[in-house]
Amino acid sequence: MDAEIIDAETLTQYPPPTVFLGGLEKAGKGGKGDVFQITNAEFIATVFPKVPEGAYVGVCSKGGNPDLGGWLARRADQAANDLSVKQNNFVGCSSFYPGDDGSFKARKAQFAAYHFLMLDDLGTKVPLARLAGFELSWLIETSPGNHQGGIILTEPLTDGAVAVRLLNAVIDAGLCDAGASGPLSRWVRLPVAINGKPKYANDAGDPFQCCLVEWRPDARYTPEEIVDQLQLELAPAGRPKKVRQSSSRNGTRSFENEADDVLTPKPIENPVIAALKGRGLYKTPLGSGKHDITCPWVQEHTDALDTGSVYFEPDDRYPVGGFCCQHSHRDQYHIRQLLEALGVPSTQARHKPVIRVVVGDLDRVVDAAEKELANRDRYYQAGGLIVSVSTDPTTGDPSIMPISAPALTRELSVTATWEKYDGRAQGWVPCDPPARHTTILFDQQKFRYLLPLAGVARQPYFRESDGELITQPGYDKRAQRYGVFDERQFAIPKPTPDVARTSLGLIEDLLAEFHFVEPSDKAAALSAIFTAVVRPTLPHAPGFHVRAPVFGSGKTYLCELIGAFAGPAGNAKVSYPTSSEEATKVILSLLLASPAVIEFDDMDTDWIPHGTIKRMLTAEQITDRILGVSKTATVSTRTLVLGSGNNVGPIRDLLRRVLTIHIDPRCATPATLSYHSNPVEKVRRERGKYVAAVLTVIQAWRKTGMQREGVESIVSYGGAWSDYCRFPLIWLGHPDPATALLKQVRHDPDGDALSGLMTEWHSAFGSTPTPVRKAVDTAFSSYPNLLDAIREFPVEERGEINRSKLGWLLKKNANRIVSGFEFQQAEADGRTAWRVVSVKTPPLTPLPPSDRSIGKTVKPWGGRL
Repeated sequence: MDAEIIDAETLTQYPPPTVFLGGLEKAGKGGKGDVFQITNAEFIATVFPKVPEGAYVGVCSKGGNPDLGGWLARRADQAANDLSVKQNNFVGCSSFYPGDDGSFKARKAQFAAYHFLMLDDLGTKVPLARLAGFELSWLIETSPGNHQGGIILTEPLTDGAVAVRLLNAVIDAGLCDAGASGPLSRWVRLPVAINGKPKYANDAGDPFQCCLVEWRPDARYTPEEIVDQLQLELAPAGRPKKVRQSSSRNGTRSFENEADDVLTPKPIENPVIAALKGRGLYKTPLGSGKHDITCPWVQEHTDALDTGSVYFEPDDRYPVGGFCCQHSHRDQYHIRQLLEALGVPSTQARHKPVIRVVVGDLDRVVDAAEKELANRDRYYQAGGLIVSVSTDPTTGDPSIMPISAPALTRELSVTATWEKYDGRAQGWVPCDPPARHTTILFDQQKFRYLLPLAGVARQPYFRESDGELITQPGYDKRAQRYGVFDERQFAIPKPTPDVARTSLGLIEDLLAEFHFVEPSDKAAALSAIFTAVVRPTLPHAPGFHVRAPVFGSGKTYLCELIGAFAGPAGNAKVSYPTSSEEATKVILSLLLASPAVIEFDDMDTDWIPHGTIKRMLTAEQITDRILGVSKTATVSTRTLVLGSGNNVGPIRDLLRRVLTIHIDPRCATPATLSYHSNPVEKVRRERGKYVAAVLTVIQAWRKTGMQREGVESIVSYGGAWSDYCRFPLIWLGHPDPATALLKQVRHDPDGDALSGLMTEWHSAFGSTPTPVRKAVDTAFSSYPNLLDAIREFPVEERGEINRSKLGWLLKKNANRIVSGFEFQQAEADGRTAWRVVSVKTPPLTPLPPSDRSIGKTVKPWGGRL
């Protein structure tokens, strides 16, 4: 039998309106586009003229982004007049009975009656035209072009199952966003409120102000009229799910579907603080989670002195908080006694969300765990891993730290209170996060709630999508990057050509004592410094190798200077990998932490082109299996790569990926040289000043027209890297920093050997297709120059030419043009053959020249870089 419905006198006792929405005052039935003057209290009184006896309407008020924090329900008759226009204000679709302890919570277990349907995302996901001919009771614009609509019921529904079926029918008809299900505990926005979601803020940062644009409180409907007018298909009642009964204060029963109660978000306000305020014991916050309060036992103080009592919010050391009174009874009263005096259970005092391990709802339990982990704003997803940003307390250098499975279990236990149903106790009891659920969350590759983390930034950086200079630390949603720096240390002046010239001179002074072989080598060193500063912005960037003829020439010191611009910590120095397998293990493990710099120090071998090394320099990400864990990870390659060595350098495929900086002191004992200006110490001491100088030069180049000099294009690094680290230096009069890279590409030793082989092959056979076997036999018998050219490659074994290796070599270099020739695969006598064909090489297309005068604005060139 339905509960008795009575007039709720207390609910309608509201004062005249005091807060008004903008626009014309309307009376009676309004039309779309109108704006109405009405208070939240008047709105609630009109929508809820009747509630079941002993039940109350719930409201909730939240500041800032409503997606963060929990939902604390308050009785509308006590709180409706206090809802601020600057808050996210909500009212529940249902009324609720108080709990057995007298507390008021908007939970399905305390459901009393369902009063109206809420239709969400009207105007965006659901066209308003779908409701043509149907008069909504109200329509509130909750974000630009997006609305919530209400349909008031003639009589409230006390059967929750009917309410669920009714709203599901509306959703199935496509008249409401599917995410707005669960009507019994659904919150809807009030007309006098903001939408605090950051994405809806205006250019000035002000939140969106909700607006009541249709108001027809007399438009009320029975469920039958709703089904008929909206042409809904109501699902059959079916067999009800198992429910748990909960007694209300007046003896009636309400029902709760256990499968819908996996997650109970934590209240916005700490329940202990709320109880202190309710008892009139709260005074003021003291900061750092401390609060000045009146001691509940103040009458026991000398002269009833009301001082010296503090409440501490929960933390890792004090899970239920703390209480300290400086008076004589301090040893008698602690946090447990305070909670008992306030009537706050310890589970509520923890101020945590509650996650219940409901059997059969594994996916929803895991989903709730991830959601609450994300709400802590400490964990992110990166490359299929759950990670956090950790800062070294000694160096101040941030890094990305993947969480382990055991650490995740512990963190989830801190994040939420976990409960499981105990048959003996006939109720829910505390438990640890189940290993099965935490393992599933840990092994996921994709996540719904954890924000994506592309990397960390150790100084202001340019956002890749729009080129904006981000000077604020913290997480940037558009860049998906977390900045860890003090913006006050990076003061960037107005970027003019003169200021850019002065800023570059400041950086050049640091290089005064290094012995560069050519001016282009100094330009390359400056380019490496620029790359160090902006590496988080660049999808691709070359590595830099400092080469000298003898030890002690300053190679390592130059690498340290370059690395000092990248971050506050020193370079991560490792030996160059000797095998491809070792390279994969070393590089992946290093990149997992997103270091600022990886340096191959004091190399005694050339840069061998291992696959991982090549991908690190020309791909944005690397995916591979984590050493010691049966899980793959995708890591960002936005790390500066440096190397140094005596008379060694990049070879083969790395010639176009590593820019060599040549230094030569031209003395017998360079190790005795000293650097009196201590440039590395200067940068480490005032890193903000020197980094800001680099950013100033780049900004000035951008502001004065982005001049791109008439230099040759570099396929892999012609885009962002050239714009940030090449053209600004040329604009200020330096030679092309990529000069050495272009020379390496042109003078590839392997290319020279291949050119010799094609020249001799063409002399012997012209363009006639020739099998490898015949070519080798001919070389041995009558073409010694061809034999010598073949022997330039590692294809000889015990005085004989390995024909399989030679064939593989030709296949690898097929169609590669060198010195006007190329190998082409053909066929002769039904067998694979090769021929050398003369090819006309198209000239390199340089970038168009521009005026070299500093500061002259020219039209940016739109060609390929």
